[in-house]
Amino acid sequence: MIIKHWDEILNQGTDHQPPPSAATIGVFDGLHLGHMELIRRVTGQAPRLVPMAITFKENPKKSTRLHKPSGNLFSLAQKLELMEAAGIQVCVLIDFSTNFSRMGGYDFISILVKFCGVRTFVVGSDFKCGHRLSTDALGVGQIARSLGSETHVVDPVRLDGDVVSSSRIRTTISEGRMDQALAMLGRPYTLDLRSIRLGRDRGTVTASMALIGAVVPCEGKYAVQLVDGDVVKPTTASVDADGTLSWVQAEGYEPQFIRFHDYNV
Repeated sequence: MIIKHWDEILNQGTDHQPPPSAATIGVFDGLHLGHMELIRRVTGQAPRLVPMAITFKENPKKSTRLHKPSGNLFSLAQKLELMEAAGIQVCVLIDFSTNFSRMGGYDFISILVKFCGVRTFVVGSDFKCGHRLSTDALGVGQIARSLGSETHVVDPVRLDGDVVSSSRIRTTISEGRMDQALAMLGRPYTLDLRSIRLGRDRGTVTASMALIGAVVPCEGKYAVQLVDGDVVKPTTASVDADGTLSWVQAEGYEPQFIRFHDYNV
């Protein structure tokens, strides 16, 4: 997958002619069932159109809301890796900034059409973009049409009658309902250990989930899997009241991920 940064897109020459693409836009934290449906619609346009995703290094809500999101479901690396596995060929990565937050919806969409070759936009029905989120999915469709592109607005995916969303998944994890998180994510909630500084004391390993910005499950014990490539080792992990995760692992074994399963084992 080719990764292009927003500044790189803006600095392309006016004579740049990108291949025509189909693109979806969003934070995509956790890449849950709803996100995967958007990606499926985009990759279904290949090979006529290059499958593209436009996303953010950090959740913009961290900068724009008084009440911050309660942690991330994914590291950036996890998000990019799963996008690639799902068939996305180009990812445009945006570093949310004050200047970007002031960009209107028309300018944002027109840049994607002109510099990224977007001929088809695929967005959720609740999608909003632009300064103060002033451009909704209908507005994206109107802007895209004026620029010669089309828009597909996708209804939300529902599970047990309720919309699947990143915020709903964060809530279920914080309450220890890992089975429901699994159902909405399509995979177990998984912590990326590759870039985390871990504490070690006589075979016990610790990680501060709150400190690294991950969604913290409620206090208790969990059945987990330690994952290193194809090597998967089941064990038990504990989450303390302060968000510290701890588990026991054999010396010399360095897992890359920890998958959460049952609560209060």
